[in-house]
Amino acid sequence: MLDIRDLTVGFGGDAPVIADADLSVEAGQRLLVCGAAGSGKSTLLNVVAGIIPGLVAAPAFAGSVMFCGRPMAELAKDELFSAIASLAQNAEDQLWDLNVEDLIAFPLENRGVAKAAIRDRLQALLTEMELSALRGRRVLTLSGGERRMVAIAAALAAPPDLLVLDEPTTGLDPAARRRLVRLIERLAGQVPALVVSEQDPAALETVADRVALLSKGRLSEVRPAADLMPLRAPWIEAGILPPRRQSVPRKGFPTGGPLLAVDRIRTELRRADGRAVLEDVGFELKAGETVGLIGRNGAGKTTLFQSILGLSKIREGSISIAGEKADGWTPARRARQIAYLPQNMRRILFNMTLTEEVAFAMTAKTGTPDADVAGRARDMLSGYGLGALSEANPFSLSARQQALLGLACAEAAAVRVAILDEPLLARDIEGRRMLDRFLDAMLSAGNAVMLISHDLELIDDVASRTLILEDGRIAFDGATRNGWTSRAFRELGWPAPYADGRGEAA
Repeated sequence: MLDIRDLTVGFGGDAPVIADADLSVEAGQRLLVCGAAGSGKSTLLNVVAGIIPGLVAAPAFAGSVMFCGRPMAELAKDELFSAIASLAQNAEDQLWDLNVEDLIAFPLENRGVAKAAIRDRLQALLTEMELSALRGRRVLTLSGGERRMVAIAAALAAPPDLLVLDEPTTGLDPAARRRLVRLIERLAGQVPALVVSEQDPAALETVADRVALLSKGRLSEVRPAADLMPLRAPWIEAGILPPRRQSVPRKGFPTGGPLLAVDRIRTELRRADGRAVLEDVGFELKAGETVGLIGRNGAGKTTLFQSILGLSKIREGSISIAGEKADGWTPARRARQIAYLPQNMRRILFNMTLTEEVAFAMTAKTGTPDADVAGRARDMLSGYGLGALSEANPFSLSARQQALLGLACAEAAAVRVAILDEPLLARDIEGRRMLDRFLDAMLSAGNAVMLISHDLELIDDVASRTLILEDGRIAFDGATRNGWTSRAFRELGWPAPYADGRGEAA
């Protein structure tokens, strides 16, 4: 079906992003592509999907890409994108402000499918993916995980010959992840072939029958998934945490007084049934703590951090930052004490170079740059492995490189609290090292970190305390290890981290 030979893709850097890659995908195959940040996964999948060079030109492009026996470049775009459906790493690139049903139905309408058939397919997808509760909602009002599920549903609306998914489980809670995996498994009879990349290979272990590893643009020989999953060395050589790994000892730091206190807040924002999104939510975040926040997609996590940052109004309760009541503070004043790194870093990047981004963070409190600020910014970038990219445009970076830039900016800003929303650094070895570096820098300076994530192994590894947000309320607040056996966690119905035989049982 798909045959790639001697593929080389470059975007003007010193080395190509993909070099001399060969890859074949036959009908009936399910290929998983894994690699560390910057290894070239998204570029490879964009070639497989026909986006590069069909829609996005690459300054250097060489090799042969054949689809169903024909050069992919010779296929008309309507023919190509009817045969191949894809989901981008950043699902928001494929969303716009329609309601949920219109967005999912759009690919079918584009192909002239009869209205009755569209209604039937829409109902089937909403039911299969458990999205019926989102009917009538505007897509841009959904949580990050809900948006991703809707984008996946749109990609699946008209079953293609080849489905290409770039990290589809990112931002999904464990229950939504299981639903997606079950759906992909059921699609085996409808979609002839699948190519998927993923930061957590274990998430798609039951879906993939073959695995290819990417390292610095070099594609490994494709191997059976059943042979590769139990091994350690190939994953580590590719810069990825192995699927079968054990929990790591959690580093402890002395704790101090509260740096963030949320006191029984209720939000102005309401759910479809009229209830406040957050009801009577209260907790403290102390100096020296890393606190994990988990909950289902749509539980209210996004609204919680927006309330803390002053971006969503509260009707009742109070928020204190570094011992001061902050209810009257502007978002700008709060941002001088709290750094927020979103899932999509492009929302907060605006300078022309990485150096300028970090320099802005360093001088945001005073507004007065000093003579050495650019040099100090470059040193900070080097500490996060971005020194060679100091003069690059932030929007030219991969999603994980942008996440590293966010850590550099947050450390440079000398804030008291950092809120990390689903950092895309947890599964590759170098990314985890950089995340640990950031946590060490923050906590050793007497600051605090809140980590919002559906990666329960990451929470177990680094968070000393965990909050479970359920239906707009804090259902659990306590030691992380106790959280996995709590009633609130059992009611989520999620598997505990390391409890499936891959490491320590929780």
